[in-house]
Amino acid sequence: MEDWSREFERLCRTRVAEERAPDSAFADLQPVLLFLDPARFGAELTTVPALIRQRFQARPLRQVLSLSPDDPELDPFMDPWQRRQFRELGYALTVLVHLPLQHIPRGRRALAPVELALREALQLWAFALIPAIEAIFAQSKALKSGYASPFDCLAQNAPHLLALADHSRVGRAADEIAVDRPDDAEDQPALREFVRAQADEGRKHRLVVAGEGSRIGGNCGGLRQRQTARAVAACGTHVDRAVMAGEILQRIELLDLLAKARRAAAAIMSARPGEMRDYTEGMDRLDGAGAHGLRRDPTGLGKRRLAAANAINAAQKPDALIQPPIPDAAIRFSPQELAALAFLCDIDPFHLCAQHHLLCPEILAARALGAMQFQRRDETREAVEPLLPWLRTSNAPRNPGADPIETGARDIAAAIISLRNLLIEE
Repeated sequence: MEDWSREFERLCRTRVAEERAPDSAFADLQPVLLFLDPARFGAELTTVPALIRQRFQARPLRQVLSLSPDDPELDPFMDPWQRRQFRELGYALTVLVHLPLQHIPRGRRALAPVELALREALQLWAFALIPAIEAIFAQSKALKSGYASPFDCLAQNAPHLLALADHSRVGRAADEIAVDRPDDAEDQPALREFVRAQADEGRKHRLVVAGEGSRIGGNCGGLRQRQTARAVAACGTHVDRAVMAGEILQRIELLDLLAKARRAAAAIMSARPGEMRDYTEGMDRLDGAGAHGLRRDPTGLGKRRLAAANAINAAQKPDALIQPPIPDAAIRFSPQELAALAFLCDIDPFHLCAQHHLLCPEILAARALGAMQFQRRDETREAVEPLLPWLRTSNAPRNPGADPIETGARDIAAAIISLRNLLIEE
């Protein structure tokens, strides 16, 4: 195991140095390992489902290994939930997350580019969509009977937005915080204050939308007016309550996704300096010894050296980024959520999540499509090509036996079509 790992590390360093460019996808720099159980598959890659095999082979940094799910050599590479999947399927894919090394900052931490992009996106779409949400609520007797106000509806259906609003109150003086009135107990004054503050910042942003044969853009006032008019038109007097509920929930869920991404980005990036400190201090204590090797065979190690190896491993696998698919994971993203964030915010969403790497082509194609749709920069047809077949066949019947790649790609296409229908298409 040690021989292959040293050679693979050398290959990774060489390929990253050769291929890294300003527009490189963060996900493409993460090595992917495919483990095969020799008792079930032998060492034949052809036994892995075809689409998964093709995606794996397209990765720039990859390695195939034949090991039993119970082999102790797997300890540095797999957590218990991954071992369970390996035993169940007979194969397992894992990404060796390479975090960008950073200098440990002094003083207040500066926001990372992904955090800035998400903050601006939430501000912009809060400005554009809150009046539409209020207009739908005003037209629906059913919504009024279920919620005290549009902001009560937001609070009960947007937990991440509510959490952001609550967090914004931390550390503020009591007289600066909106206080519930006896007759306003369910009207969510803190959430209302937070969302309106976001919207007030959002009015300062600019957005250009490429329509069919036209460019709609400039300041966001026109975008806000169009979104409100479309919401009113979609909820005419003869529309039933289910349609109106769907219309308001679509807009609330979009804002909540942006809030969820902001929370995840803050958790990941704020922890990064501490992870870098643990990593560098751990490497100094080990004095050149490999952390993975020491964790595989800790016999005779002192507590300090083993603790250093464990700290290095934890720094390379932060829970907020790994987001294991287990019930107690705090925040997880689906492939369609990552694609929606890439489309709306022009970010590489793999800075937020270490899962779904085999769907990287479709997710990054959604980013390119968003760049074209919102006139952010010139993109080629080649950049969006991975998503086009799934967009064309979005209405085709689903195959119940489809593998995870096809299912995920179809979900991504459906999410992008839904966003375009909601925000862009006339």
